[in-house]
Amino acid sequence: MRKDRLLHLCLVLLLILLSASDSNSTEPQYMVLVPSLLHTEAPKKGCVLLSHLNETVTVSASLESGRENRSLFTDLVAEKDLFHCVSFTLPRISASSEVAFLSIQIKGPTQDFRKRNTVLVLNTQSLVFVQTDKPMYKPGQTGK
Repeated sequence: MRKDRLLHLCLVLLLILLSASDSNSTEPQYMVLVPSLLHTEAPKKGCVLLSHLNETVTVSASLESGRENRSLFTDLVAEKDLFHCVSFTLPRISASSEVAFLSIQIKGPTQDFRKRNTVLVLNTQSLVFVQTDKPMYKPGQTGK
């Protein structure tokens, strides 16, 4: 379980949409965090960090693949600073895996920014784990 969590953290894709080189700057800054590996039929989260906004903006994310374009979330943001996470679930795909594009758009009266990155979509697989009361059985013994 710990390795899975570490792997998940390693697979988190940081999309730095717009940033200022000076951390004390009052220019708008945006960051979106979405896993670069998305499993189908399992809830995932996408998080948006907006800082130093000077206007109301619309933040939208969509997943574009060869077969469809799917909107993941669209939020209207009026606050100056915001950290917000949105859950989404992808439906099962016909292939076992698929490369898709995650598109992020931040749009306001004076702001219009778009970013597109590659993500991998995998179907969730079932795994059966069987545990018995002892490692070896003699012929004729039944497992418990």
